[in-house]
Amino acid sequence: MGLPEGKDITLNGIRIHYFEWGNPNDPVIICLHSHSAHAGIWDQFGPAMSDKFHVYALDQRGHGDSEWAEDGYDRDRFVEDLDAFITMKNINKCTLVGSSMGGWNSLLYSVNNHEKVERIVLVDIGIESSGVTIQRPPRPLEFDTFEIAFQTIRSENPWPAGDRLRNDLQRKLTQDNENGPLRWKTDPVLITTPLIDMQSPELIERYWNALRSIQFPILEIRGAESVLVSDDVLKKMKEACPSLESVDVSGSGHVVSLDKPEKFNSIFRDWVMK
Repeated sequence: MGLPEGKDITLNGIRIHYFEWGNPNDPVIICLHSHSAHAGIWDQFGPAMSDKFHVYALDQRGHGDSEWAEDGYDRDRFVEDLDAFITMKNINKCTLVGSSMGGWNSLLYSVNNHEKVERIVLVDIGIESSGVTIQRPPRPLEFDTFEIAFQTIRSENPWPAGDRLRNDLQRKLTQDNENGPLRWKTDPVLITTPLIDMQSPELIERYWNALRSIQFPILEIRGAESVLVSDDVLKKMKEACPSLESVDVSGSGHVVSLDKPEKFNSIFRDWVMK
Protein backbone atom coordinates (compact mmCIF):
# COMPACT_ATOMS: atom_id res chain seq x y z
CA MET A 1 0.00 0.00 0.00
CA GLY A 2 1.07 3.59 -0.50
CA LEU A 3 1.67 6.04 -3.29
CA PRO A 4 2.36 4.87 -6.86
CA GLU A 5 4.56 6.86 -9.20
CA GLY A 6 3.03 10.28 -9.65
CA LYS A 7 1.85 11.69 -12.97
CA ASP A 8 1.40 15.20 -14.34
CA ILE A 9 -1.35 16.84 -16.36
CA THR A 10 -1.72 20.48 -17.47
CA LEU A 11 -5.02 22.04 -16.40
CA ASN A 12 -5.81 25.68 -17.16
CA GLY A 13 -2.13 26.30 -17.88
CA ILE A 14 -0.93 24.82 -14.58
CA ARG A 15 0.96 21.55 -14.15
CA ILE A 16 -1.05 19.42 -11.75
CA HIS A 17 0.48 16.35 -10.08
CA TYR A 18 -1.71 13.34 -9.31
CA PHE A 19 -1.74 9.68 -8.37
CA GLU A 20 -4.03 6.89 -9.50
CA TRP A 21 -4.90 3.37 -8.43
CA GLY A 22 -7.09 0.63 -9.84
CA ASN A 23 -8.60 -0.46 -13.13
CA PRO A 24 -9.57 2.31 -15.58
CA ASN A 25 -12.76 0.41 -16.37
CA ASP A 26 -14.01 0.62 -12.77
CA PRO A 27 -16.13 3.43 -11.25
CA VAL A 28 -14.11 6.60 -10.61
CA ILE A 29 -13.29 8.26 -7.30
CA ILE A 30 -11.56 11.66 -7.27
CA CYS A 31 -9.92 12.66 -4.00
CA LEU A 32 -9.28 16.31 -3.12
CA HIS A 33 -7.10 17.16 -0.13
CA SER A 34 -7.43 19.91 2.46
CA HIS A 35 -5.93 23.40 2.49
CA SER A 36 -2.09 23.34 2.54
CA ALA A 37 -2.08 19.52 2.38
CA HIS A 38 -1.31 17.21 -0.58
CA ALA A 39 -2.54 14.09 -2.37
CA GLY A 40 -0.51 11.86 -0.07
CA ILE A 41 -3.25 11.95 2.58
CA TRP A 42 -5.00 9.34 0.42
CA ASP A 43 -2.04 6.92 0.44
CA GLN A 44 -4.03 4.22 2.23
CA PHE A 45 -7.44 5.06 0.81
CA GLY A 46 -6.44 4.68 -2.84
CA PRO A 47 -4.92 1.19 -2.55
CA ALA A 48 -7.74 -0.01 -0.28
CA MET A 49 -10.39 0.99 -2.84
CA SER A 50 -8.48 -0.08 -5.96
CA ASP A 51 -10.14 -3.50 -6.06
CA LYS A 52 -13.46 -1.93 -7.04
CA PHE A 53 -12.69 1.67 -8.06
CA HIS A 54 -10.38 3.68 -10.26
CA VAL A 55 -9.06 6.24 -7.78
CA TYR A 56 -7.41 9.57 -8.57
CA ALA A 57 -5.83 11.84 -5.94
CA LEU A 58 -4.83 15.35 -7.03
CA ASP A 59 -2.26 17.76 -5.67
CA GLN A 60 -4.45 20.81 -6.17
CA ARG A 61 -2.96 24.01 -7.57
CA GLY A 62 -0.28 25.52 -5.36
CA HIS A 63 -0.02 22.36 -3.23
CA GLY A 64 2.26 19.34 -3.09
CA ASP A 65 4.15 18.77 -6.33
CA SER A 66 1.78 20.84 -8.46
CA GLU A 67 2.73 24.27 -9.77
CA TRP A 68 1.99 27.49 -7.98
CA ALA A 69 -0.68 29.52 -9.74
CA GLU A 70 -0.13 32.99 -11.17
CA ASP A 71 -3.88 33.48 -11.59
CA GLY A 72 -4.51 32.92 -7.90
CA TYR A 73 -6.45 30.66 -5.58
CA ASP A 74 -10.02 31.86 -5.61
CA ARG A 75 -12.35 28.95 -4.90
CA ASP A 76 -13.56 28.96 -8.52
CA ARG A 77 -10.02 28.39 -9.82
CA PHE A 78 -9.87 25.07 -7.93
CA VAL A 79 -13.30 24.14 -9.28
CA GLU A 80 -12.21 24.96 -12.83
CA ASP A 81 -9.19 22.67 -12.40
CA LEU A 82 -11.43 19.83 -11.23
CA ASP A 83 -13.74 20.41 -14.19
CA ALA A 84 -10.79 20.37 -16.59
CA PHE A 85 -9.43 17.16 -15.07
CA ILE A 86 -12.77 15.37 -15.40
CA THR A 87 -13.11 16.58 -18.99
CA MET A 88 -9.57 15.63 -20.03
CA LYS A 89 -9.89 12.18 -18.46
CA ASN A 90 -13.27 11.64 -20.19
CA ILE A 91 -14.93 10.81 -16.87
CA ASN A 92 -18.67 10.42 -17.26
CA LYS A 93 -19.51 9.81 -13.60
CA CYS A 94 -17.50 9.99 -10.39
CA THR A 95 -17.56 9.98 -6.62
CA LEU A 96 -15.92 13.06 -5.09
CA VAL A 97 -14.11 12.68 -1.76
CA GLY A 98 -13.16 16.10 -0.43
CA SER A 99 -11.23 16.72 2.76
CA SER A 100 -11.95 20.18 4.20
CA MET A 101 -11.19 22.61 1.37
CA GLY A 102 -11.60 19.73 -1.06
CA GLY A 103 -15.18 19.39 0.16
CA TRP A 104 -15.96 23.00 -0.69
CA ASN A 105 -14.47 22.49 -4.15
CA SER A 106 -16.56 19.33 -4.60
CA LEU A 107 -19.80 21.10 -3.67
CA LEU A 108 -19.23 24.02 -6.02
CA TYR A 109 -18.35 21.69 -8.88
CA SER A 110 -21.51 19.68 -8.33
CA VAL A 111 -23.85 22.68 -8.66
CA ASN A 112 -23.45 22.76 -12.44
CA ASN A 113 -22.49 19.13 -12.97
CA HIS A 114 -25.10 16.98 -11.22
CA GLU A 115 -24.98 14.46 -14.03
CA LYS A 116 -21.24 13.93 -13.49
CA VAL A 117 -21.36 13.24 -9.75
CA GLU A 118 -22.66 10.02 -8.23
CA ARG A 119 -22.00 10.86 -4.59
CA ILE A 120 -19.86 13.13 -2.38
CA VAL A 121 -17.96 12.49 0.82
CA LEU A 122 -17.25 15.63 2.85
CA VAL A 123 -14.45 15.17 5.36
CA ASP A 124 -14.80 17.41 8.44
CA ILE A 125 -16.06 20.48 6.66
CA GLY A 126 -19.11 22.63 7.28
CA ILE A 127 -21.20 24.91 5.12
CA GLU A 128 -20.91 27.79 7.56
CA SER A 129 -18.79 28.63 10.57
CA SER A 130 -19.41 26.75 13.79
CA GLY A 131 -18.33 29.85 15.71
CA VAL A 132 -15.12 28.29 17.02
CA THR A 133 -11.87 30.20 16.67
CA ILE A 134 -8.66 28.19 16.97
CA GLN A 135 -5.87 30.41 18.24
CA ARG A 136 -2.49 29.27 16.96
CA PRO A 137 0.73 31.21 16.41
CA PRO A 138 1.53 31.89 12.73
CA ARG A 139 3.03 28.79 11.14
CA PRO A 140 6.73 29.30 10.29
CA LEU A 141 7.52 29.28 6.59
CA GLU A 142 10.92 27.65 7.17
CA PHE A 143 12.52 25.24 9.63
CA ASP A 144 16.18 24.66 10.42
CA THR A 145 15.68 20.92 10.92
CA PHE A 146 13.05 18.32 10.20
CA GLU A 147 12.74 17.53 13.91
CA ILE A 148 11.79 21.14 14.67
CA ALA A 149 9.18 20.99 11.93
CA PHE A 150 7.84 17.69 13.27
CA GLN A 151 7.52 18.96 16.83
CA THR A 152 5.72 22.07 15.57
CA ILE A 153 3.16 20.02 13.64
CA ARG A 154 2.83 17.39 16.35
CA SER A 155 1.85 20.11 18.82
CA GLU A 156 -1.07 20.97 16.50
CA ASN A 157 -2.10 17.39 15.71
CA PRO A 158 -1.58 14.68 18.36
CA TRP A 159 -3.88 12.10 16.73
CA PRO A 160 -2.10 10.34 13.83
CA ALA A 161 0.54 7.71 14.48
CA GLY A 162 4.03 9.19 14.61
CA ASP A 163 5.25 7.47 11.45
CA ARG A 164 2.23 8.65 9.48
CA LEU A 165 2.69 12.22 10.64
CA ARG A 166 6.40 12.08 9.76
CA ASN A 167 5.68 10.70 6.29
CA ASP A 168 3.01 13.32 5.74
CA LEU A 169 5.36 16.10 6.80
CA GLN A 170 8.19 14.81 4.61
CA ARG A 171 5.88 15.08 1.61
CA LYS A 172 4.94 18.64 2.55
CA LEU A 173 8.48 19.99 2.86
CA THR A 174 11.28 20.67 0.40
CA GLN A 175 14.88 21.78 0.66
CA ASP A 176 16.87 23.73 -1.93
CA ASN A 177 20.13 22.15 -0.79
CA GLU A 178 21.25 19.79 1.97
CA ASN A 179 22.40 22.62 4.21
CA GLY A 180 19.50 24.97 3.56
CA PRO A 181 16.31 25.36 5.57
CA LEU A 182 13.25 23.22 5.02
CA ARG A 183 10.28 25.07 3.55
CA TRP A 184 6.73 24.19 2.59
CA LYS A 185 5.98 22.98 -0.93
CA THR A 186 2.67 24.85 -0.67
CA ASP A 187 2.72 28.32 -2.20
CA PRO A 188 3.48 30.64 0.75
CA VAL A 189 0.57 32.90 -0.17
CA LEU A 190 -1.78 30.05 0.75
CA ILE A 191 -0.20 29.79 4.19
CA THR A 192 -0.05 33.52 4.95
CA THR A 193 -3.48 34.47 3.55
CA PRO A 194 -6.47 33.54 5.78
CA LEU A 195 -9.23 31.48 4.21
CA ILE A 196 -12.38 33.56 3.69
CA ASP A 197 -14.80 30.69 3.07
CA MET A 198 -16.47 30.84 6.48
CA GLN A 199 -16.42 34.66 6.60
CA SER A 200 -17.69 35.48 3.11
CA PRO A 201 -21.52 35.71 3.01
CA GLU A 202 -21.39 35.16 -0.76
CA LEU A 203 -19.38 31.94 -0.49
CA ILE A 204 -21.44 30.65 2.43
CA GLU A 205 -24.65 31.18 0.47
CA ARG A 206 -23.12 29.42 -2.55
CA TYR A 207 -22.27 26.43 -0.36
CA TRP A 208 -25.78 26.31 1.06
CA ASN A 209 -27.29 26.55 -2.42
CA ALA A 210 -25.02 23.77 -3.61
CA LEU A 211 -26.03 21.53 -0.74
CA ARG A 212 -29.74 22.22 -1.25
CA SER A 213 -29.45 21.29 -4.92
CA ILE A 214 -27.93 17.85 -4.30
CA GLN A 215 -30.18 14.84 -4.84
CA PHE A 216 -27.50 12.14 -4.80
CA PRO A 217 -26.06 10.54 -1.61
CA ILE A 218 -23.67 12.60 0.50
CA LEU A 219 -21.73 11.61 3.60
CA GLU A 220 -20.08 13.86 6.20
CA ILE A 221 -17.20 12.16 8.03
CA ARG A 222 -16.28 14.23 11.10
CA GLY A 223 -13.21 13.92 13.27
CA ALA A 224 -14.57 13.54 16.81
CA GLU A 225 -11.65 15.59 18.19
CA SER A 226 -12.18 18.38 15.66
CA VAL A 227 -14.34 21.39 16.51
CA LEU A 228 -14.84 22.70 12.98
CA VAL A 229 -18.28 21.20 12.29
CA SER A 230 -20.66 21.71 15.20
CA ASP A 231 -23.73 19.58 15.85
CA ASP A 232 -25.91 22.60 15.08
CA VAL A 233 -24.30 23.21 11.68
CA LEU A 234 -24.47 19.51 10.84
CA LYS A 235 -28.17 19.45 11.77
CA LYS A 236 -28.83 22.40 9.45
CA MET A 237 -26.89 20.65 6.67
CA LYS A 238 -29.08 17.54 7.03
CA GLU A 239 -32.22 19.69 6.93
CA ALA A 240 -30.97 21.36 3.74
CA CYS A 241 -30.00 18.05 2.13
CA PRO A 242 -32.16 15.07 3.19
CA SER A 243 -29.76 12.66 1.45
CA LEU A 244 -26.90 13.66 3.78
CA GLU A 245 -25.70 11.17 6.40
CA SER A 246 -22.88 11.59 8.91
CA VAL A 247 -20.38 9.50 10.86
CA ASP A 248 -17.98 10.62 13.60
CA VAL A 249 -14.52 9.06 13.92
CA SER A 250 -13.22 8.86 17.47
CA GLY A 251 -9.59 9.69 18.09
CA SER A 252 -9.36 11.75 14.90
CA GLY A 253 -8.83 15.41 14.28
CA HIS A 254 -9.55 17.39 11.13
CA VAL A 255 -7.87 15.27 8.43
CA VAL A 256 -9.52 11.92 9.12
CA SER A 257 -7.85 10.00 6.28
CA LEU A 258 -4.48 10.90 7.81
CA ASP A 259 -5.38 10.45 11.46
CA LYS A 260 -7.39 7.23 11.26
CA PRO A 261 -7.00 5.79 7.73
CA GLU A 262 -8.26 2.27 8.43
CA LYS A 263 -11.42 3.56 10.11
CA PHE A 264 -11.94 6.08 7.29
CA ASN A 265 -11.62 3.33 4.68
CA SER A 266 -14.05 1.09 6.53
CA ILE A 267 -16.67 3.83 6.83
CA PHE A 268 -16.43 4.67 3.14
CA ARG A 269 -16.63 1.06 2.01
CA ASP A 270 -19.61 0.29 4.25
CA TRP A 271 -21.45 3.40 3.04
CA VAL A 272 -20.79 2.99 -0.67
CA MET A 273 -21.54 -0.73 -0.72
CA LYS A 274 -24.82 -0.67 1.19
